[in-house]
Amino acid sequence: MLTDDASRGRLLTESSTRAFSALRARAMESLAKIRAIALASFCLVAVAFTAAGDLQSRAELGPLLAYALSGYLLLRWRHGGGWREHLTMASPMFDVVFMFLLLWSVGPRAESQIFNAGWTLGAFALLVALSALSLRPPLISATAALAFALLAALQLRAGVSWASIAMSGVVLALVAMVSAAVVRELDRLVARLVVNEVSHEELRRAQGEAETLTHLLVHDMKGPLTGLIGLAEVVASELEGPLQKDVKMIEQQGRRLQAMVGDLLAIARLERGVLNSAPETVDLSALLVSLANAYAASARNAGAQIATKVESGLSAMLHREMIHRFFDNLVLNALDFVRPGGRIEVAASQEGAELVLAVRNTGEPVPADARARLFQKGVVRRGFRQKHNLGLGLYLCRLVAVAHDGSIALREEAGWATSFVARLPVEARRVAFDLEPAISRVGTA
Repeated sequence: MLTDDASRGRLLTESSTRAFSALRARAMESLAKIRAIALASFCLVAVAFTAAGDLQSRAELGPLLAYALSGYLLLRWRHGGGWREHLTMASPMFDVVFMFLLLWSVGPRAESQIFNAGWTLGAFALLVALSALSLRPPLISATAALAFALLAALQLRAGVSWASIAMSGVVLALVAMVSAAVVRELDRLVARLVVNEVSHEELRRAQGEAETLTHLLVHDMKGPLTGLIGLAEVVASELEGPLQKDVKMIEQQGRRLQAMVGDLLAIARLERGVLNSAPETVDLSALLVSLANAYAASARNAGAQIATKVESGLSAMLHREMIHRFFDNLVLNALDFVRPGGRIEVAASQEGAELVLAVRNTGEPVPADARARLFQKGVVRRGFRQKHNLGLGLYLCRLVAVAHDGSIALREEAGWATSFVARLPVEARRVAFDLEPAISRVGTA
């Protein structure tokens, strides 16, 4: 347990470090780009007013162009870490100092020093907010303190009252507090996302291990079951009377369990989007007749009749094993719900480029409240005779339909209590497939 906790702690630390590093790298890139755009904009304004004959703009043009060049170089050379990263992070403080020096130098020549000191409050507040892109609250506080000190010097020189200077300090402090609060909340959000990501990865790994273990166990059950069924057949052939019937029952239950094992393996393959066999030409008329003959005895035991309705010679490109399991599960479902004197019909036909496959039965209909979840995994519907149900039969039928680019649905048809109808393309896909887009919806025929 300690080892697991230590591994999880190490994974959280590594994931957090990567996440914060990536976030800061993008923030530094945004900061460098915004500075370059802002400096270029100020330069354009200065050039325009200089061309118009404004003497103050002419005095500011040279320093602005030089500082804009430094901003461009910082944008180009921001990668590489070390001093470049620290320089980019501290750039809002350099901007505060540059703006102070620029205004201080042109101040004596300006006619409205109070105005200059006033709009500088907005510019300094913007620079404090811009420092939030460093994602470091201490740097935001340092930028705000520096901005207030230099702004106070400008305002004193311009004759601004102490009350106004104090209010400027409050404004800068509020901007710094809001920016720092946003950064801290962002840190908490990233930390929660990292924890969720690690938990998801652990859950995915645990689920993968559980699925692998289940697959191995189910696969290893096939051998003992085959031996048990074979032994039951041999023993039954040597017995007579009631004891023979009991052994035959053991054989039947063994075959039922063997079928369940096969369904579990098929579901595991289909959920991974893997089909072991390539599609082949399947004679549906022969398949359905063979299926009806195989289940004729079971139907008679249920007091029902099973019949086929299929066009002679109807064939299609399908995955034989999957289609066989598809019909097996639907017929077994029908046998569980048909009542004595009832009928079961196994049908196949072609409508244009689509196959219409159906299994219908009289007897007990599907309750309205069960229809919405009928094809979901693990949904158990107790039948008239059924003793055990894993809730996988109809789910497997749905997977088979989706694997063939088709769908399956429960239909209302006159004369039948239950009609499961699937629509599949005549030609099945030949490659591996992805069930994710379709696996979460209930198919419709």
